[in-house]
Amino acid sequence: MKRHGRWGLVVLFLVGCRAEPTAYERASLTRGGRLYDDWMEERGVTVTQPNPGYALTMGKVTDAPQTWRCTECHGWDYRGVEGAYRTGAHFTGVMGVLHARQDPKEELFEVIKNGIEGEAMSAFGSQAYSDEDLWDLVRFLKEGTVELSLHLDPEGGLLHADAAAGKVLFEQGLPGTDPAKTCVACHGADGKKVNFHEGEAEPEYLGTVAAEDPWEFQHHVRCGHPGGLTMPAFQDLGWTLENVLDVLAFVRTLPAQ
Repeated sequence: MKRHGRWGLVVLFLVGCRAEPTAYERASLTRGGRLYDDWMEERGVTVTQPNPGYALTMGKVTDAPQTWRCTECHGWDYRGVEGAYRTGAHFTGVMGVLHARQDPKEELFEVIKNGIEGEAMSAFGSQAYSDEDLWDLVRFLKEGTVELSLHLDPEGGLLHADAAAGKVLFEQGLPGTDPAKTCVACHGADGKKVNFHEGEAEPEYLGTVAAEDPWEFQHHVRCGHPGGLTMPAFQDLGWTLENVLDVLAFVRTLPAQ
């Protein structure tokens, strides 16, 4: 009995001394993905001055907030100049962020916070990024970016996906999913219940995005939309990249206009 009591005290001591989770371990990968998408929308802030780092790129965008978005330089495919943004209106000549998966997380934190002097990477700490914001973004860069060239060709064609399985996911989600959190509940059976373009702009539906920018499509499905919109982060609901690509394949069968 004494021996058991001694070991019991040891167990209690070890439990009591369990290390608290680090800031990185507490960070939200999917919120980091939404910051990567549009940190201003996610944080509810307004930026009026252009990103000084963007001025050092070959980019031609003049809208100030747009110059601050990570996606504008690094792309929805995370490959920058080597990916979908190798040409076109979003070309900047800036490299992607896939290499960050191998970089030390503390180093990434410092680079995002303080920038790199003389290079296109601005100091996001100057934009009142909190440590929580920074760690969320670091966790996304370390664990949330994926090599999409293994799944999509340079023109956005799917290399492998199951549209039939995607239809089931679109309509029902994974087993046990709340029907209110399915794709069909918000977007409708034809994907046209939500128009992403307001006013007099040409309508943009789910099928439009799937057809024109599959890289953006996968990012939004995995991480959700910034700014507290009702679009959930399906990665938090257990979806894998393969699930997302299957849904992409199905949505491409829906009307784009």
